[in-house]
Amino acid sequence: MEPVVERLEKPGEERFLRGQLRGRKVSGRISRGRFGVFLSLLGLAAGAVWIAIARGRAPELAIDRIFVVGNERLSEGEILELIEVGESANILTLDLDETKRKLLRSAWVKDVELKRVLPATLILEIVERTPVAVAALSELYLLAQDGTILDQLPPFYDMEKLVLVRGLSGPGGAVDGDRAAIAGELAGALAADERLSLLVSELDVTEGADSVILRLRGSKVTLLVSRSSMVPRLLEIAPLLAGVTEKLPALEVLDLRFQNRVYARLNESIPGESQGSAENVPGGAPF
Repeated sequence: MEPVVERLEKPGEERFLRGQLRGRKVSGRISRGRFGVFLSLLGLAAGAVWIAIARGRAPELAIDRIFVVGNERLSEGEILELIEVGESANILTLDLDETKRKLLRSAWVKDVELKRVLPATLILEIVERTPVAVAALSELYLLAQDGTILDQLPPFYDMEKLVLVRGLSGPGGAVDGDRAAIAGELAGALAADERLSLLVSELDVTEGADSVILRLRGSKVTLLVSRSSMVPRLLEIAPLLAGVTEKLPALEVLDLRFQNRVYARLNESIPGESQGSAENVPGGAPF
């Protein structure tokens, strides 16, 4: 107890009080007893406060304001329905982890951080997923870069810079997670470069990562690419594509899957053209 008393007294009285305490040990014992009683009462009071809070008898701690930050696709009403926070919810006893799990049930919510601001405010900082493609399933859906199917395509949605994705369904008809991940990644890469987003209109992942089919905007030529080299190969061929199609009007497919080589396939039904004409493609060969 002696150090506690020293810290509580004024500096000018320090020597005098030390002498008094050393000469009156009984008083010290009484002081310790009183301090113990004080701590016990303080503990009981704190326990009573927490019991009152747990039982909802602390109206000043009932959540009365919820601020939402970062939402563009989800409305505040939709978010409130997801978190299911009632009028009597207590700011201190609210389970933040469970509330976060509820929010993550929405495909639009990629991540969220929850903050308490006493006495009665809850802040939700939301990170939403962004559509990078339109998935052609039984109906049209928006697709995120991580392969998440977000929502059905709304009416009058601006699809100008979004690639259309095909081949997401597996043998059983359900969306194949691996194919969706490949499609989202490649569509995101196309969307990140304006030159490529204006070049490619459709992306087909039916055959997997090593044989992705690209259909072009304003061109009948189809490209074959691999997941690992799609972007650099497209950047190489894009400036040459107009010249190649002019020289080879029967050109149907360019295979860009192989490093330093381009394979071409021609439409044999066009008079005067044959597969052998692919030798005119720089660095290319027929297949």
